[in-house]
Parts: sequence; C-alpha cells; structure tokens
Amino acid sequence: MCGPATGSWRALAVGIGLAVFVTTSALASSSLCSIESVAVRSDASVGPVALRAVANAVRTLEPSLPRTRRLSSAVDPDDAVQRDVRYLVERGLLPSWFDPTAFDEASWQVLVAALLAGYGLPPVTVEEQLTLETLEADLDAVVSRILAVIRPVVLLAWDPDDDDRIAFVGLVLNWSPYPRLVVMRPPDGWAMSDGARELAGRVTLCGASIRDWVSAPAPVARALFVQHADDAPMYLVGSDPDRDGWPYRVPAGEEIAVFAFDHPEVADLERFSAVFAAEPLGIMHVVRLLPQVRTNLSPMGFVRAMQTPPRRN
Repeated sequence: MCGPATGSWRALAVGIGLAVFVTTSALASSSLCSIESVAVRSDASVGPVALRAVANAVRTLEPSLPRTRRLSSAVDPDDAVQRDVRYLVERGLLPSWFDPTAFDEASWQVLVAALLAGYGLPPVTVEEQLTLETLEADLDAVVSRILAVIRPVVLLAWDPDDDDRIAFVGLVLNWSPYPRLVVMRPPDGWAMSDGARELAGRVTLCGASIRDWVSAPAPVARALFVQHADDAPMYLVGSDPDRDGWPYRVPAGEEIAVFAFDHPEVADLERFSAVFAAEPLGIMHVVRLLPQVRTNLSPMGFVRAMQTPPRRN
C-alpha cells in the first residue's frame, strides 16, 4: 500500500459538474471540445487557440483530474497560455520543455503526441498546414481515441433508507491515466424513479453521452472499491479549482460526511476526486457483488469496468 503521490491505486472515478455536463445544460454540446468553440471567443493566433482547446478538452474529458507534479515557477494569472501549459504539464500530458511562444506544425505534433501518450495511445500524424479547420479535425480524432480508451461508466448510488434518493452520482474512470472516484452533488430533481438509463443518458463527456451505467445502494457502491474500509484510507486528490494542500487523507470514520459534502474539506465544492489506497480488488470479490447491483453491462463488462488496468509508463 503506497501513498498518493508514488503508489499504485485501487480507485474508482466518478465525475459530473462543470466539466462533465448533464444534457439538460445549455453547455452540453460537442463543441465544448472543439477548436471552434475557443476561436469564436478569441482573437488570438492559432497557437494559443490550439492550447486552449486541448486544455479545455482534457478538463472536460477528465473532470477534477489531479496534478501528478507541481511546477515551482510562477504563472501570470492573466496569461491564459501560461495557465493552459501549466495545467497540461502538471498532469503529465505535456513535456515540461514545451515552448508555446513559437507554435508551429512541429509544436502541434508534439502536443498531440504527448496527449495521446498519456493514454498509452500511439501518435498520429497531424495535418501539415495549421488552420482552424485542420486543428479541428486533428482534435476531433484525438478526443474520439481518448473516449474509446477511458471507458466511462455512470455510477448511481442510492440511499439504502430511501431507494428513490440518490446519495451520489458519478462516472467510473478506472481506465483513465489517473484512476479515481470523482464524487458530485446530485443535481436538483434527480431521483432513482427517473430510471438509471435515463439518468445516465444525461451525462456527457465532450458532448458524447455515456452509454454504460451501474446503480447500487451506497454501501454496495463503496464495496466496489474496497473490501475492508479500515485497511483502505481515502484520499482527496483533485477538484476544480485545485485545492491547495491536497492530497488529503480523510480521517477514518469521516468518509460518510465527505460523500455527503458535509465535511469541511469539500463543503464548498461541487465535485472532487478521491482514491483509496488499497490492494487491487480480486475478480471474485467483484463477481460476488454483481447480484447486488443493477447495470446494463454484461458480467464480463462489469468486471472489466471495475478493474484498473496496469499502470502506464
């Protein structure tokens, strides 16, 4: 069992909010992950537009994605390019030597290749000419590849004392470069009586609706991640905006308050990422839980979704 910065994690990810959108929001559109959505709001040159679009795509595909490194250099808070580069570098999705000041075709190739490499995907050859149209086509291809890799699954956990009340909503991102559980406050008006399929269909990543879902009583949902709560400390690792001082180890016994957003560490947040420092769950443990959940996944698909793949280097 290792600490949050260096060890391997057994975790589940759940995330909805400012970067994962329900379809009832006016923001839920495929243009959220496009070059055009940035360009129409900016008179910047191609380089800054490309960087902003990529950073926006990552924020939307990977809600509350934690930092894996911290840069000591200061960033001008009014410089959007510096902020976007720092965001990508601190999450291991861009090399620290990347220079955004002389953006050209080679820079775009490096940016796309670094982003794909973070997901264990091979590089693609980008278009030779930098225009908004070619950048858009390249980014669309990258987003499609990432969506196929992260295999998101909506999780709906209900209150065991009131099976119509949703305890928390989420998105399983075990196949993300940073497997985690991003917990969100249930949107107003959501109830299990709406139907799990209907609720899951309201969740989108980059405008793409999430197809797969799992629902269960809240205690069973937790058991999907850890067998023995006493042996699996919970760490808060990411939020939007970034919380200083994290990772934060949740004291034993305070997990319920955290999930209910009653804990002071998360009381002012709409969502947060959490991981459990535990040994990987065995396949038989996950299989035993299958009769206690409802899901549209096949038994093999369910087991696969709940397992974290080997760590990518």
